[in-house]
Amino acid sequence: NGGEADSEALRTRLSRDPDYGFDSRGKGAAGLTMLHWIVFVSLLRGVTSLRLVSLEVPDNVARGQGTRLTCGYDLEGDTLYSIKWYRDDVEFFRYVPTDRPPGQFFPLQGIKVDLGRSANGSVYIRDISHLTTGIYKCEVSADAPSFQTVSAEKSMAVQDSTDHAQQEADRSSVNILLLTMLLILQWRYHL
Repeated sequence: NGGEADSEALRTRLSRDPDYGFDSRGKGAAGLTMLHWIVFVSLLRGVTSLRLVSLEVPDNVARGQGTRLTCGYDLEGDTLYSIKWYRDDVEFFRYVPTDRPPGQFFPLQGIKVDLGRSANGSVYIRDISHLTTGIYKCEVSADAPSFQTVSAEKSMAVQDSTDHAQQEADRSSVNILLLTMLLILQWRYHL
């Protein structure tokens, strides 16, 4: 659409030269002041707005296992600058599509990132330990001209695999007990 292209061209030009189109009195082409233009361009920027669509972080994971954390986003016309992952506000993984390689891991105790399985909006953590427990945050940033940043966070706890196995065994025991009681009641009423 021509109007969107014109708006984009104006935003690009104004981001490079903020005084573009203004005379010595601060009046623009249509007699508007710099303040009017700033408001106008701000409104244009609001038309395309980076949004976080989803954050997939499991509530509980078993120790020794691996898990994928996924951050879904909609650039809405912007260009992706970076996606950063944090545990308890400490960055451990960054994805910048223009970097080579695009994925970068920052060592953090309890976090082992599988770089081969991590890209764009997802990061794969392997060999989970109790130290992996924490609040995980995904932060998505758009490139110029908007430079918008959005983020969301969610906590993840680590369970011993024996705890998980015990919960499954307890659940099975309850199911067997309920089934036995149901059979006894059915037998009793059919006598």
